[in-house]
Parts: sequence; C-alpha cells; structure tokens
Amino acid sequence: MASSSFIRRADMKNEKWETTILSDTAHEHLVAELSFDGQFLLLLDREEGRDQLCVAFPAKDGSLGPRIPLPDFIAQLNAAAADLCR
Repeated sequence: MASSSFIRRADMKNEKWETTILSDTAHEHLVAELSFDGQFLLLLDREEGRDQLCVAFPAKDGSLGPRIPLPDFIAQLNAAAADLCR
C-alpha cells in the first residue's frame, strides 16, 4: 500500500505517458511507476541507492517480476534496436 505522498505528471509531447513518483511503504526509497495510455508498464526503484536504479515489469499474476539494473536493461534495449535497424 502506497503512502499518501505522490506526484503525477504527463509528458507534454505525448499525454499518453504518465509517471507517478511515490514513497511506497513496501520500499525503503522512492519509486516511479511508468504508464502508457492508462496501462502500467514498469516500476523504477532506487532500493540499492540513488545511483543504482532498477526496473521491474508486471508479471502475469499482477505481481512485479525480477528487478533488473536499469543500465543493463537500457543496454539490451539499445542492442535490440540496433539489430533491428541493420
């Protein structure tokens, strides 16, 4: 259950994106939920420190899947995009 402190904002270029920053009682630090067109896509957290962001995606049962270091995820995403552009 999340605490009452949160901020919502939409990207001005594309109002379908929404980021919710909150302090969740299940996490020691702030988390960010990212949604597109009303659908929750992923959770960013900094449980291991400000400089060690992780991303987690929803599992089929509604829980969160494994936490992935954000730099690793971005590297894999960039590699996949590069492969598609060849």
